[in-house]
Amino acid sequence: MTTALAPHPDSSTTTRPVVARTARARHLVAIGAAMFTLPWLVWGSAIAQAHGLIGWRLPQGIALWVLTPSIAAVTALIGGLPALRDLGRRLIAWRVPPVTGLLALTVPAVIAAAAVALAAATGHHPRLGAMLSLPAALAYLGYGVGLYLLTEEAGWRGLLLPRLQARLRPVPANLLLGVVWSGWHYPLLHVPGESDSGLPFAGFLLLTTSTTMLIGALVNAAGGSVLVAALFHAAFNATYSYSGIVGPDHTPLWAAAAVSAALATAVCAATRGRLYLR
Repeated sequence: MTTALAPHPDSSTTTRPVVARTARARHLVAIGAAMFTLPWLVWGSAIAQAHGLIGWRLPQGIALWVLTPSIAAVTALIGGLPALRDLGRRLIAWRVPPVTGLLALTVPAVIAAAAVALAAATGHHPRLGAMLSLPAALAYLGYGVGLYLLTEEAGWRGLLLPRLQARLRPVPANLLLGVVWSGWHYPLLHVPGESDSGLPFAGFLLLTTSTTMLIGALVNAAGGSVLVAALFHAAFNATYSYSGIVGPDHTPLWAAAAVSAALATAVCAATRGRLYLR
């Protein structure tokens, strides 16, 4: 496993000084503000409407797409054209070790299968396809890769992760990103009608933070390619929705969190905390 996932040369090697120059605390705060402000405004309008505070809500479908201009703007703000070029290289980097793409697509399914088996062993039987049918999950997988590549993952793994890893060792950098990413999703746990609505935040935090460690390892092994993160993200959401991990029964969620945490711990140990970062 370690040989197959040997760190791939970073396609943006010549722009690493750009990342270092734009990894100061004020830059990280600016990136965080850009990632949180507009999505929380969109989700907050739905929460406010549900509580009778306002009589309208913003279209929820734009919550992710508003990130694209925000990410572009903050990248230009903190680093100008060199930072934009660095992010662009990470987004279009597709020549990566094939094993990283394969793992990005299959690891979520393996985790979901293990979680369903664990839940069944405790008397809980998730209804496959209840949240999202198999054809819908496959369609979502195809659409989700492009969606997450140009929105969330452009910000989390394309912009923020390299800068966190420029300041911190890979494990604490990804742990911090996992906590931030979990907090970013917090309003979704309270938006009526969303698939994440009602999920226990503690279990969601453990699952998301462990998943962040796994994605970070694959991205590092792929030389910083954001496409690998988008593949994992789309497979994660499609598989977990189909398998019922994010359903009303929270036992599969906790089982998936436990499996993900165990797998993330194993990867940390196997890489001696480097998570395949060169």
